[in-house]
Amino acid sequence: MLRLTARDLTLDHGGPPVIGGLDLDVAPGELLAVVGPSGCGKSTLLRALAGLHPAAGGGLLADGRPVTGPSADRTLVFQDDGLLPWRSVRRNVELPLAIGRTPRRARELPVRRWLERVGLAPHADRLPRELSGGQRQRVQLARALVGAPRAVLLDEPFGALDAHTRTAMQQLLLEVRRAQPFTAVFVTHDVDEALLLGDRVAVLGGGALTAVHEVPATPGPALRDLILSQLA
Repeated sequence: MLRLTARDLTLDHGGPPVIGGLDLDVAPGELLAVVGPSGCGKSTLLRALAGLHPAAGGGLLADGRPVTGPSADRTLVFQDDGLLPWRSVRRNVELPLAIGRTPRRARELPVRRWLERVGLAPHADRLPRELSGGQRQRVQLARALVGAPRAVLLDEPFGALDAHTRTAMQQLLLEVRRAQPFTAVFVTHDVDEALLLGDRVAVLGGGALTAVHEVPATPGPALRDLILSQLA
């Protein structure tokens, strides 16, 4: 599990800063939920943590070492599942292991275990077009975790799902983290989702971190209302 740290971090897209002077620490094994209005830099922050967006100022650290590019220790999960349509469910899940040159025989057990864990073992040989939206997101989650990353960065992964499927995926994520803990940063527009999944909730706005809230075991409506007021 990684510790992720931002120190006086500034991010831009070649113009004015999207995020300026941000300080943030994500503890090993923590799930930090990040909420904020559209355009506040949530996705840019995730891409920077993944090593896909260079800092314009300050720095990012993973276990105290500068983040200078992508790493197998950190993986991204998107709202768009990004599955390769010509590869079966099994072959989509094994893709990180294949890219990492894990021998084919050594891929079989972890792929099978993750397909079982996300409930897709019976569909291992199907193509993505034969799956529902929720099933495709399960494939993406298994693909992200099969290589045992130490940090997972999730960019509104359940935002396009219907309410029932979204609830099922939230519960799956909670179960997966109990079985195999990892550090996570989870971007969402949904405050209820942030409070359900997060150990802490960070509020971004105006290019800055405006608040960070510890989430109690049973968060009440007062905390939800406070976060909503900070987003207004």
